[in-house]
Amino acid sequence: MTARIEDLMSRKVVTVEAGSTAFDVAREMLDHDIGCVLVLKNRKVSGIATKSDVIREAVMKRLDPQKISVEDLMSKPVITIESGSSLSEASELMSRHNITKLPVLEKGELVGVITSTDLVRRTRPKKLAKDMI
Repeated sequence: MTARIEDLMSRKVVTVEAGSTAFDVAREMLDHDIGCVLVLKNRKVSGIATKSDVIREAVMKRLDPQKISVEDLMSKPVITIESGSSLSEASELMSRHNITKLPVLEKGELVGVITSTDLVRRTRPKKLAKDMI
């Protein structure tokens, strides 16, 4: 049986509304100890904002994080995957688009997120060679 996205994805997805600021995004990421938030507009995923986006588009440009909109720093369009897809499909999609976080949809609705770290944890050997000595 092939492992599916829905078996490994995180269902606890942190989102912000499109009108949020870079400060709001940073606060959510810090509060939840996560590396990205999904941006919603009219209840649909319209972008993804990562720590790197905040640093590159707000901090390094010395912009006021309370004035810059998440829409000005988020990555778009968002690459997504359906929940019934295989882990190898997710891995291939991440590799092709050079991304590490992939929102998961079910019938067009956001249901989770899977990251490259999730995939590595799944494929990592149970016992490392040094533990076998």
